[in-house]
Amino acid sequence: MNTDPSPTEIHRNLLIAVDGSKPSLKAVDYAVHVTRIIHETHFNLVSVLPAIPPILQAEAKTDGAMNLRLKKMEAANRRRAEEILDAARKHLMEHGVDETRILTRVRPRISGLAKDIINEAEMGRFDGLVVGRRGLTRTQEVFMGSVSNQLIQHAANVPLWIIDGDIVDPKLIVAVDGSTASLRAVDHVAFMLGDNPEARVAFLHVSPMFQNYCPINLDEFKSEWEGIEQDVELMEEAFIREDHACSDDFMDRAVQVLKQAGFSQDRISIERRENALGVGRTIVNTARELGYGTIVIGRRGMGKSSFLGSVSDRVIRRAENMAIWLVN
Repeated sequence: MNTDPSPTEIHRNLLIAVDGSKPSLKAVDYAVHVTRIIHETHFNLVSVLPAIPPILQAEAKTDGAMNLRLKKMEAANRRRAEEILDAARKHLMEHGVDETRILTRVRPRISGLAKDIINEAEMGRFDGLVVGRRGLTRTQEVFMGSVSNQLIQHAANVPLWIIDGDIVDPKLIVAVDGSTASLRAVDHVAFMLGDNPEARVAFLHVSPMFQNYCPINLDEFKSEWEGIEQDVELMEEAFIREDHACSDDFMDRAVQVLKQAGFSQDRISIERRENALGVGRTIVNTARELGYGTIVIGRRGMGKSSFLGSVSDRVIRRAENMAIWLVN
């Protein structure tokens, strides 16, 4: 569904999964608010049909009356999906989105709701998949079950935007640790919001704890090596210096990426925090402290000890009334 951009414009394509619930409409609202100055953004709305119970499908093959009932059920489901999409389309237009930048699609249920949404996003090569945090699990709970967690776990090839609540301002905290995943998160923000003069970005680095990388029980070694405590302190100091040097270098690169995308210096800030309460909690608390409603985080960081790979799920659980961009 992506179109090739001309030399003077960039097309951004968002896929928004809707089910008619208030949370899914809040996801629609968020997508407009965060990109409202960018006229090249295209909004693609998708509604996945409810599953038909297998027993009905089996009986319909041999029972004419059941087959007729099944067809009526499928027609009713499609009408409902089209009504949901039409309401979401009108909602976008009420926000000032030109009708030519809105596409709608009813997708049949094939592999399960989460997989079908992910397949739609990957086949269409969308720049982001937008979902309400609870919207896809309330109104169609009987058919769908829990979907948000499946999307978080399996949407590996498309940035996932998870929206909870009303977020209006395009102010984003980008949690970084110097990894390739962090750089991809920065690139995603630059691409999606570089043309939006209202967007503001704060890069946040939470200093990791030495014990997370090299856990040492001093009591275990005191009788054998009396100087180990001093050596550990020296190692901690060297570790902190190396972390600061790495983050400084990364921040310089990240700022340049945003500037090249159109961000002015006054819309970029850098925040550093100590890991006193846990990295996930520190990220969420910092976002609330600064009044930023969106947290951008890489799905995986530098390795087993890197915080981005291990705490993104904790950030998602704690970030109520916030938006999370999970970038692969």
